[in-house]
Amino acid sequence: MENIISAMDIEHIYEITGIPAHSNYSINKIKWLQDNISSVHEGWKWLCLAEYIAFKLSGVKRSEYSLASRTMALNITDMNWDEQLIHAAELSPSLFSPLVQAGVAIGTVTSDVSELTGLTTHTHVAIAGHDHMCGSVAVGLTREDQILNSTGTTEGLLVVTESVNNSGRFFRARVSNGVHVLPGLHSLYASLPSAGYAIEWFRNLFELDMSAFLRMVDTLRNEQDMAVASALDGIFIPHLRGSGPPDRNTWSRALIYGLDDKSRPQDVLRFVFQGLCFELRNLLDLYETLTGNNYPVVNVIGAACKNPYWLQLKANILNREIVACNVNEAVSKGAAMLAAKAVGVEVECLPGTSEEQTRRYLPESDAVTHYQAIYTQVYKPLYESKMRTERLCNGVN
Repeated sequence: MENIISAMDIEHIYEITGIPAHSNYSINKIKWLQDNISSVHEGWKWLCLAEYIAFKLSGVKRSEYSLASRTMALNITDMNWDEQLIHAAELSPSLFSPLVQAGVAIGTVTSDVSELTGLTTHTHVAIAGHDHMCGSVAVGLTREDQILNSTGTTEGLLVVTESVNNSGRFFRARVSNGVHVLPGLHSLYASLPSAGYAIEWFRNLFELDMSAFLRMVDTLRNEQDMAVASALDGIFIPHLRGSGPPDRNTWSRALIYGLDDKSRPQDVLRFVFQGLCFELRNLLDLYETLTGNNYPVVNVIGAACKNPYWLQLKANILNREIVACNVNEAVSKGAAMLAAKAVGVEVECLPGTSEEQTRRYLPESDAVTHYQAIYTQVYKPLYESKMRTERLCNGVN
């Protein structure tokens, strides 16, 4: 990444790509491969994983727009590979393949694949696109006033937009633009590095198998009213793998406050769940400030949908209606829906999911008041103090 940021201002990179400059993005990995693997030859292509699988099935090399918008090599306004950025990385534009829309067939399966799988050679092959965006299609997220909370190892918020938001305000907030998998739309996405990972960290810390962990969660559900009645719960700032927007950095560290000699493992677990929700509240507030939109309903997909305690806590801390979209393999379903739509087959549940697949969690007034006080009077001041201290420790202004 040093090559690019030495040649171009990082805010200018954001204006071009819509994403904050970061080593995670493909262009930096391509540069590393070129510098460290002697067998890289002229004529080779870079493909994201879904694109590579599509190539192996069809023999056709194509890049899909939503995935390309995560490479840090796409001009998100012009919707083309940006040669200035690619040259700044000392790479050749020939490494990148022609661009296609999500779900549109790039070809048909080869005869070898047909023989191996039993699929006919008339079977279309398409690239679905970015996972979170495919998941948003499965739950009917198509308007700017809707928001998706995608949960897993990390946790993120995604909104659909009709235009690119690459101004200085969005750059300073470190949120990522993307090309959406639905034609003519874009997205804003920001992720929190630790969500499911923080829960896995807790399980490993206390050496709990899944059955013991689930019993502990049930204990929390039974104690929920007691927690709301208490004067102050503990605080957990879940920066186990760095922090997300608006203070995105890799050197931030987690913090726990509120332990004493009577604290139990289940108390720590409650702090963890609450901390994840407070962190999400911080991100939701940022989104509403940036976009000027209010998101009264938060649609949730992924692992959190199997945890009613976590979902009710989200409703109470965010003070929003939570709709848990218990769609089995939502990302894969969205991908299939996109491919079907591209060939003229309208899937019956597009957009949206059936009532049987959703469960709603409404904010509870007493709990909202309780958590609002903790968020504004304790969590936010402690969070801001921690970030200031870490900036000083790391020599960052």
